Amino acid sequence: MSHGAEPLAHSAPTADAEPQTYAEHIGAVVEMARANAEALALFCMDGAGFVETVVDAATYHDLGKLDPANQDGLRAGRHGVLPWDHIDAGVAHLMREGAEGAAWLVRAHHSPGLPCWAEHFVADGRRLRGRRSGTDYEPHDIQTARTDRLLADYLAIHETCLGQQHAPSLRPARHGLATRLKLSCLVDADHTDTAGFDTGRGPPPEAPPPRWRERLEALDWYVAALPSSGNPERDRNRADFYAACRTATLDAPFVACKGPVGLGKTTAVTAFLLRAADAHRLRRLFIVAPYTNVISQAVKRLRDAVTLPGEDPEEVVAEHHHRADFQSVDTRDLAVTWRAPIVVTTAVQFFETLAANAPSRLRKLHALPGSAVFLDEAHAALPTPLWQQNWRWLRELAGHWSCRFVLASGSLARFWEKEAVVAEGKCELPELMPSPLAQRVLRAETRRISYATLGRLADVDKLTDAVLAAPGPHLVILNTVQSAAVVARALAKEAGDRNVMHVSTALCPRDRSAVIAKIATRLGEPDRDWMLVATSCVEAGVDFSFRTAFRERFSAASLIQIGGRVNRHGECEHGGCVFDFVIDSGNGLVLHPAATAPAGVLGRLFKEGAFAADQIDPADLVTRAMDRELREKVQAQGDPLTKAERDRDYPSVAALGRVIDVDTRLVVVDPQLKQALEHRAHLPFRTLLNGSVQLWANKIDALGLSPVHRGHDIFWFPYRYDPGFLGYMAGVLELEDFAERGFAIYD
Repeated sequence: MSHGAEPLAHSAPTADAEPQTYAEHIGAVVEMARANAEALALFCMDGAGFVETVVDAATYHDLGKLDPANQDGLRAGRHGVLPWDHIDAGVAHLMREGAEGAAWLVRAHHSPGLPCWAEHFVADGRRLRGRRSGTDYEPHDIQTARTDRLLADYLAIHETCLGQQHAPSLRPARHGLATRLKLSCLVDADHTDTAGFDTGRGPPPEAPPPRWRERLEALDWYVAALPSSGNPERDRNRADFYAACRTATLDAPFVACKGPVGLGKTTAVTAFLLRAADAHRLRRLFIVAPYTNVISQAVKRLRDAVTLPGEDPEEVVAEHHHRADFQSVDTRDLAVTWRAPIVVTTAVQFFETLAANAPSRLRKLHALPGSAVFLDEAHAALPTPLWQQNWRWLRELAGHWSCRFVLASGSLARFWEKEAVVAEGKCELPELMPSPLAQRVLRAETRRISYATLGRLADVDKLTDAVLAAPGPHLVILNTVQSAAVVARALAKEAGDRNVMHVSTALCPRDRSAVIAKIATRLGEPDRDWMLVATSCVEAGVDFSFRTAFRERFSAASLIQIGGRVNRHGECEHGGCVFDFVIDSGNGLVLHPAATAPAGVLGRLFKEGAFAADQIDPADLVTRAMDRELREKVQAQGDPLTKAERDRDYPSVAALGRVIDVDTRLVVVDPQLKQALEHRAHLPFRTLLNGSVQLWANKIDALGLSPVHRGHDIFWFPYRYDPGFLGYMAGVLELEDFAERGFAIYD
């Protein structure tokens, strides 16, 4: 480092720009991290201690950048290299001062994030010291020795830059969710200041104020102006349900709400939570749903309902998922950092953030404490085995971080009552829907839909016969993309191409949206003699109403969920029916590996006559099925996620807590996108996503797909792609047909 030169934190982003000094960066990060922590601390039990730990970490998070070799790298510009890991110095100083909680944050504020406690605190462990990556001891020992030798120099320069001393507080680490929340406060501040310096945009925009009472009044006006559904009984139930939620006096941290389709759960539960947010001075309202199509519908409805005059709807109701569009960088920032008053996001984003150890995933978490949370379609939010640990996190958010929850679904499994699911968290929750109304709605639901099983079908021909014999329009759901394509093709041969539609992830998002729009249009036409073959992508969140459905056996929740796509608005006087069936693999059909256990439970429920009662309670059936599924799984495997969290094994928690654990690759099916990528054109991620599909990594090899660019993980699909029917499965089935028939080459 040059004598007398101002120490740097970041190199200049461009040749004609100035670098960022160490003092500027540390000062800004401390200020923002403190603000994040103080805003959160209003809603936690040990607010003062929380803030102190975050500020200690922010103060020393980049201390190692003051190493003279690192300063030389920073002054060399963006192509310069920092030869020494800059996090070790802050960790060393904080551990020596007894501020272990802050040391964990400094250690984790860059990738790979929060480490495993056992790897660092065994007898010969490194106690958070050394480099961030690598298993060889020698590089860590060299790093540690250099830090120990120069630490006093770093601290002297640090104090000179900031013009003051800072004594860290003597605080041990409080592990689990508390550590993730503290790291979130630090990482958000660090990333925000760094991004502002790199882009020149300055601080992010302020989010609109909550104004909960005004938004509730606007929601009242919106609901009052909704048109009639044409079904007097349904209109009456909707109005009574909204009124019950709007005036409910429940003041519990957790509330359950079971309400079938068409009852207006989104607006009614939102009214209840807006009152709770106003009464408890909460910061945000989260609406969490398992499917992006559910989210998009909810976002549109809420933006229309609760945006006040002069406000930008995107700033009030933020839509956060991988397919969301944003009108500006500012509205995107409000969404991805969860800073808008109302955030609508996926169950994947919500629950994987709770389990995360990576700083980029945890950045937004500090926005959650002090919030009302609506878990919509709660039965489908998580795989059953993940509920035990996630239920602990939710209870901690309610008990220690002032959150309020409503769990809602038309087939809401009361998993919190089952010890096999939630262990020591077993409890009873108050119901949001009054009992007399619930009984009236359940009677109407029993008239609307029934369930039956066809048992085991020998082959696709038998399934085709059953579908064609039932009243239409028909919905046929298969468990795998390939099976859906095989059945769609078989039905098209029997009923004609025009009478069969198909939708699955074999179609890219752009083509899938076009097909779904055509389905909605066709359902409104008088022609009833047609069918839709699909996967579970239409199981929820789409306003479809078929006459009859056929569902390949999976889980009780999946079967009942399909009931929401049949006779949805009660338009069929004699009710609709969902037929369960089992079909063997072979002749192109592929079984879903995750279906075995839940399908076995569902089969036993049918044998026990659970679906033959005069009045079926969907919530009771799904609860019984979930209990049985988890008992069988826990007996066989235990609960590795709970164990990893108890052991403070943060990387394993993040891996085991993944809601969707798939190894897929992005495969381009649009030739124009391929050409643009080959010419290295800059493409917005949404544009790329809309013209691509996701394929399992092993299928990439089996199909012989090549990357668009060598060394990249974006591939090209060279076979036939059918944008209006089978998508990429058109090419896959042609390959399978070709292989089955065999071939010969003649000279």
